Amino acid sequence: MRKTGGLMLLLTVVMMGCSTSTHETKAKDLFVYYAIGSSWAATYTILDGGETYFDSLYIQNLDPAVSGMKPIEYVLKGDGREASSQYPQPLQGVRSFQVSTEYNKQLIDLSDYEDKVYQLTIRQDGKEEHLTLTYSGAQGGK
Repeated sequence: MRKTGGLMLLLTVVMMGCSTSTHETKAKDLFVYYAIGSSWAATYTILDGGETYFDSLYIQNLDPAVSGMKPIEYVLKGDGREASSQYPQPLQGVRSFQVSTEYNKQLIDLSDYEDKVYQLTIRQDGKEEHLTLTYSGAQGGK
């Protein structure tokens, strides 16, 4: 009986500690943009992280040819910003590349996110492909 009472007390303390948190949580929003080209597909996501935004660019090579594993260079432009590789980037795993960043919320205005488009240029082995990433949807809520 004593073990059961101690266990119940411990569970009550843990549950009360979890439920009486004064830390306010906010629903997150995730904005997704994507494009599919002849040799490449890309997804650009922006996550509302509270006081900052996190973005992620995922580039996927669709061509199973041997040249698919050669390094790439990229330039992403849109919404008054530009992100690019500083040097050729190796592809990983299944011929893909991913990079992410964190921005101060004051630098990005997502009020008209549905109308935004991002231009992505990918260079590999002397070839270049241009993709226009368009809005595909948002998840979450404020």
